Amino acid sequence: MIFPMKTTRYLLAVVLAVCVIGCAAAEAQKQKGKGSENDPQYQYEKGVVALNYGFPDEAIRYGNLALSLDPNHYGGHMLLGNAYYKKGDVARALPEFEKAAALKPNLPEAHFNYGLALFDTGEMDKAEAEFAKSEALKEDPVTSYYLGRVRFNQHKFEQALADVQKSIAENPKSPGAYNLKGVILNQLNRFAEAAGSFQAGLVLAPDDIGLQVNLGIAYMNSNEPAKAKPILEAALPKISDPVLKARLEEYLKSIKAP
Repeated sequence: MIFPMKTTRYLLAVVLAVCVIGCAAAEAQKQKGKGSENDPQYQYEKGVVALNYGFPDEAIRYGNLALSLDPNHYGGHMLLGNAYYKKGDVARALPEFEKAAALKPNLPEAHFNYGLALFDTGEMDKAEAEFAKSEALKEDPVTSYYLGRVRFNQHKFEQALADVQKSIAENPKSPGAYNLKGVILNQLNRFAEAAGSFQAGLVLAPDDIGLQVNLGIAYMNSNEPAKAKPILEAALPKISDPVLKARLEEYLKSIKAP
């Protein structure tokens, strides 16, 4: 059978990638003195290479092979969780991360990944518990940031503010953290401080539309429409979401010409 050129190239790319995966994993195992097909760690490490090369389905295959050899292999569950998560299948990632966290409760990444999947499914109370466990084991700005997001969703605004301030202290170069801080301050009616946080985020990411819009809204909330108007006008053409676009148009209509 003669394949069209594009199909042939695609198939060749897949074959080459699988070869690279196998060779890379084999070399890693060779250096460790391992490499048996009956070794779950060997299958797991091939799956890690596959995932790193952008082949989550191959990673899932290797993860299942690892678990068929050892149902309690921590790496196998983490690999499956990460592969399913990368494919956007959070429902299937969730139980894998849960099993991994149960197998290795002293590893912060196990609780963080489980918490992230819970967050994505809207289970905020459970996500809060897992992120808190992860942070107790190892302080990390990303964990603090997600704790802030969870607690913001729970309307625990003061706790959320403390979390995001901790995140910024650990990593002062995260635009997303400054955005979250501003949103929390806005909920606490601290509008001038919220505007300052959005401005700090824009120093790091001047083209971030979310930060621009939030800064404009913060100025509206602090009764400074003259400052809000040029920011919202500049952001409006860049917005594709019809609901947000309509909301900004209403804001702009409400601002009287100077």
